[in-house]
Amino acid sequence: MKQQTNKNNYWNSPIIKDGLLVGISAVDWQTLTALAAYTDDQGECKPSLEDLCAALGLADISSLSKRLNKLEKKTFERSPVVAINRSKRQNKNGVWVYSNNEYKLHPTILTIFNIALARKNHQASESD
Repeated sequence: MKQQTNKNNYWNSPIIKDGLLVGISAVDWQTLTALAAYTDDQGECKPSLEDLCAALGLADISSLSKRLNKLEKKTFERSPVVAINRSKRQNKNGVWVYSNNEYKLHPTILTIFNIALARKNHQASESD
């Protein structure tokens, strides 16, 4: 029996074919999905830690920080799954604290979420 070819055959996706889903835990996947919800078309985002905690149902920032640190160490195609740029600022007491992180998702991973199409569909549904 001849196997059908389908241009939308997701099993040929590098994310599945090259093993990202095998190498990433369900918790990592949930965190990655939450970040993807905030990304622009280039895969960049700057959600606050509080917003990410709320999106993930986490009670404290330390739990989120552990997740982000773990996810940041994951690689796919020899590049980080998520690159995190942590910036600091001085608070009103003069103490240096982390401000909003900047996140950049791996470009191949973005294809699974199809960010541009999702935004277009969402905007169309809001205008109805």
